[in-house]
Amino acid sequence: MPVRIDAEGPVATVILDWPEQRNALDPANGDELQAALRQATADDAICGVVLTGEGAFCAGGNLKGAQERATMGPEERRAMITASYQGIIRTLLELPVPTVAAIDGPAVGMGFDIALACDSRLVGEGGWCRQGWGRLGLLSSTGGILSLGRLSPAVLWQLLEGQPKLDGPTMERLGLGEAVTEGTARARAQQRVATLSEIGRPALQGYVELDRAARRQQMDVHLEAVLDTQTRLLYRPGFNDRAAGALNS
Repeated sequence: MPVRIDAEGPVATVILDWPEQRNALDPANGDELQAALRQATADDAICGVVLTGEGAFCAGGNLKGAQERATMGPEERRAMITASYQGIIRTLLELPVPTVAAIDGPAVGMGFDIALACDSRLVGEGGWCRQGWGRLGLLSSTGGILSLGRLSPAVLWQLLEGQPKLDGPTMERLGLGEAVTEGTARARAQQRVATLSEIGRPALQGYVELDRAARRQQMDVHLEAVLDTQTRLLYRPGFNDRAAGALNS
């Protein structure tokens, strides 16, 4: 999977780079993204991670692959979701430095959840987000429900109704992110990390630990709780039709 790590000074930029599939993730992609995030922070000179994508930020899970995995048994599928998809969220929360999602294209479904799991979100003029899961008759199995509730209580129901596209100004109005009106979200995110680096990595690690401590505990419980219902929904009659419709839309 073409996940690139571009390190420049104190900034590590992790880039999802398969625009032909809008950076949609299959299980192997999820595993490799986790490995790239850990690798990006292994150097003590790195003071923050910018997570972004070429073209799309991330269009969520690979729906074609989800259809093909319908023959997997429920327990095998649960294990896959836990390790490869929920593992991305746990990895983001475990990184020792601040994380910034730079959204210059669509972030949908799991892609939106990944952005929400970062410490901050910057949305460029071409960027937008969508809850996405509801259109498929699924739950957000990668922490989006908990993250939305933390950032903007009750906004979940607005996003489920009609599945609106959230541009930068809308994300800012809802308290979910910050709009970038000049240049790209990626450049602005890199600037943020470079400025934060003046504080020094040891202090930044302290801020990260204190800011995320409650989130980590809550997320562990939440991710486990969502698994049973999500697994049942994946085998519900009509899911493959919904997925096919989403692929063709």
